[in-house]
Amino acid sequence: MIHKCRLPGKNKNLFLIGDAFLKHFYSVYDFDRDTVSLGVNMHSKDKVTMYKPGGRDDGKKDTAKQSLG
Repeated sequence: MIHKCRLPGKNKNLFLIGDAFLKHFYSVYDFDRDTVSLGVNMHSKDKVTMYKPGGRDDGKKDTAKQSLG
């Protein structure tokens, strides 16, 4: 699950990312640059599809799609 925080001040642009989402990805947190990088976990390669920003043409804003099957 991904949830946008609605907190004031410096926390207004934070997102909470839950383990149901993260278990499919290798994640790298760069606190110096305030970035998070994601790569598909090799055990989830048939369950997750990655799209480049703006590359998904169905009107949704998500950059990753998780198949539930």
